[in-house]
Amino acid sequence: MKIPAILLSALLLLSLPATAQRRKTPPRLTPEQQARQAKLERMRANTQRIMFVDSFVVDKQQFLQAYHLAPEVGQLARFQDIFNTRNQPNAYVYVNELGNRCYLSQEAPDSTVNLYTSETLDNRWSRPVALRGINDDREFRRVNYPFMMGDGQTFYFAAEGDEGLGGYDIYVTRYDAETGSFLHPANIGMPFNSEANDYMYVVDEYSNLGWFATDRNQTDGKVCIYVFLPSPTRQTYSNSGLSTEEIAALSRIDRIADTWADTTALVAARQRLHDVATHKPEKQQSTDGSFQFVINDEVTYSRLSDFQAQGNAQRYQQLTALQKRYQRLLSTLQRARDYYATATAEERAELQSEILASEQRQHELYHEIRNAEKTIRNAENILLSGKPKK
Repeated sequence: MKIPAILLSALLLLSLPATAQRRKTPPRLTPEQQARQAKLERMRANTQRIMFVDSFVVDKQQFLQAYHLAPEVGQLARFQDIFNTRNQPNAYVYVNELGNRCYLSQEAPDSTVNLYTSETLDNRWSRPVALRGINDDREFRRVNYPFMMGDGQTFYFAAEGDEGLGGYDIYVTRYDAETGSFLHPANIGMPFNSEANDYMYVVDEYSNLGWFATDRNQTDGKVCIYVFLPSPTRQTYSNSGLSTEEIAALSRIDRIADTWADTTALVAARQRLHDVATHKPEKQQSTDGSFQFVINDEVTYSRLSDFQAQGNAQRYQQLTALQKRYQRLLSTLQRARDYYATATAEERAELQSEILASEQRQHELYHEIRNAEKTIRNAENILLSGKPKK
């Protein structure tokens, strides 16, 4: 019996695998989608090699309470708490360790958010001034979550904009003292940034721990806080021998255990995290007799109550904060110099500019400390002898 041709074709079609019958041409991406996909692939390939110490999920509205930082780092706070107002419910503030300058976000009536700075004048915050260089061309719709490093130059923030991966991305820039402006910000890349919201990047140089928040893979109202070990320079997995899939998993932070390459460093970092989380204080300088500040050849102060000139007790506290910042900068600079000896050519090029900038900041801090000491001594000597001592 001869099978009709049309029936034979139908039988052949039925004999094909179902996947073959359903196979369709994948949808063609628009140029914008192609560009975005290429960006994501480049950023995944350049994922930074970072060791994550721990992670924990908290309520989004209370996430700052999960940041356990040394007092010398400064203060993170909501705008409402610093300025005692119910306005700006989504704005955040960083106050430096001296307590005399803050960086803050403010939301405008059109729902855009930008960054500003303010200083204390007569124990009151001055009118905020917009930060120059960060969003002058309105590249970002919303700029928030500021943090200034102890060097007074390296500045982190989070922003929403078309150039990001999605939601808030974390950016870094540096302050140029000569121009009074910040340099063009750079996206710090993966694994810190994702297609979700990533923000509030902070480095505590005293505990040598870093922190940031993200709502990736979280339910509404929750965020994940990651604690990581900061690196003196940016290293990637480019020559690690890992597959594309393995690097992609690291870029998403699928498992923090996959980043534990150095067990000794991990154990030490977890101990530091435990100490700061349980508020275990380091030995602090006492204010009732443990310091010596020479006023002149005959007079040396050892208590804050010894200072007689108005404002000098506060000036001395600010001086000690400057001295701690100076010592912290020296330690950071030494670590960068030590790493430079074994760094790759690419890493050395990046480190060179960082070392030069740190050396410049070291020079500036040295003179700030000397001037602060002179101001305090002169004010005390005017009261003690009627004229300042040289």
